[in-house]
Amino acid sequence: MARMGLCLPVLALIGACSSGAREVIEDVSSPPFDGGETDGRIVDGGSADGGTADAGPGDVWTPRDSGHFEPLGCPEEQGTQKTLREKAEYFDTVGQKWHVPQGQPLWFSVQLKEDLETFDRIDLSDNVGTWTSLYAASQAFRYAVTKSPESLDNLRRVVKGLRDMERITGVRGLLTRAYINPALPGFPSAEQLKANYPDCDLSVKHCKRYNEVNEGEFAGWWFKNDVSKDEYAAHMFAYAVIWEIVDDTEVRRLVAESVTAIGDHLVDNELWITDMDGRVTTFGHMNAMGFDDYSGFNAVLSLSWLKLAAVVGGEKYDDYYKICLLQQNGRRDCVHDEEPMPYTYYLDTIGLNLKCKTNWNNHNMAQLSMYHLLRFEDDAVLLADYRKALRDQMWEPDDPYPMRDQQKTLYSFFYFVNKDPADPWPDEAARQAMCTMKTFPEHKAHYAVDNFAKYTQVCLDRSDEPLTDVVIPVYERGMDNCVWLNNPYRMEKEDAYPQIVESPEDYLLAYWMGRFFGFITEEM
Repeated sequence: MARMGLCLPVLALIGACSSGAREVIEDVSSPPFDGGETDGRIVDGGSADGGTADAGPGDVWTPRDSGHFEPLGCPEEQGTQKTLREKAEYFDTVGQKWHVPQGQPLWFSVQLKEDLETFDRIDLSDNVGTWTSLYAASQAFRYAVTKSPESLDNLRRVVKGLRDMERITGVRGLLTRAYINPALPGFPSAEQLKANYPDCDLSVKHCKRYNEVNEGEFAGWWFKNDVSKDEYAAHMFAYAVIWEIVDDTEVRRLVAESVTAIGDHLVDNELWITDMDGRVTTFGHMNAMGFDDYSGFNAVLSLSWLKLAAVVGGEKYDDYYKICLLQQNGRRDCVHDEEPMPYTYYLDTIGLNLKCKTNWNNHNMAQLSMYHLLRFEDDAVLLADYRKALRDQMWEPDDPYPMRDQQKTLYSFFYFVNKDPADPWPDEAARQAMCTMKTFPEHKAHYAVDNFAKYTQVCLDRSDEPLTDVVIPVYERGMDNCVWLNNPYRMEKEDAYPQIVESPEDYLLAYWMGRFFGFITEEM
């Protein structure tokens, strides 16, 4: 049974790569800087919320300035034959050719026919919503930079697909992992979907399976239940990026509908993602003391999602964020069986730095969530707490595998734009971020990989896969949907399979974000 939100009566009563140059940046993630050490930085000031807090659902508004960072450089690395811009153009083109199949607005990896040009069938994944969300964010940045009709058309299409990932479940605010129209060419048939998970009987116990829709606009379609917090982190990140920088009324309306529905689901179910059977999903405990993950990890995700809901939806969600999650009005029992504590209390236990046993997927969720938590927070004390967690827990912790050294361009960009302005500019990480973009493969087909001869195994990861102790360059790793999510120390051996082509949301998101903030120029 769905849990009732104990905090609701209370809320009703209250009503309430660098060439040596430093960055030149407007501090777009904080109130105007009022003095102190800036490490050679020029700060022009700027709005803390960019006007977002007052923008109603679907409103058109002028987004804040992107920041004017100096372009990054990696002069010692020649890179691929294609320039950064040419790779983005190629990935944007094949994205529409292959990865958003005609008839369904979601983003898939695919298998091609033997000509290596013609779409054959989708590669169905549990995380279709994640890949689609990251692609949506890439097109939001692209549209903000170029104002191209094509990028806006792409964005409108996939945002509608993301919105339908909630609407198809029949439970407001509940996302699906994926939905399928079996009538589309290249998609699994109804018989194939039905044959998956044969032991799952939701009347007996909670489990994961494909479910047929029997009536309404989605009749004949199938969706997969038991959604994970992975999908929510990616959806809410994409919605936050869109809300901040995209001025299209229709897109903003869809985003507002999704964000407020998700906000209601979280508030009404006391931070439990509650499935169609009334039970919490396997990875759906979002309260800090949910015991399915580190308390600080759940806290970061829940804080960011409710903060976004507050920015988009207003008072109800703002009250829950401040009164329940932050306990700003004194002790409030909002989550059943959880001792009321400000969720900032847990920020030193995010659990992302466990040496060889680190969960790199959790890194991704925390990175996506912290990005917009920092973008939208305008309270100076909270902002300092969040920036400290970003630096000490997510960027340069006391761990042999700090994110600072992992050469993950996207997360490096997240850090650069949201770090404390008084902290030193990370020259080496900035150089590595650009080197990774320059050497990023020009095509995402599966090529042969064998790095056991070159690298030495030092330990096993949480799945007993061998790890080395140096970052394996992006062009020496096995191909996957989103390389930023993956463990860059994992040793792999794989034969070439050029017909399998992974979706390129990873490169596109980093590239267009880099263009938006000035790290990458059009000439690069």
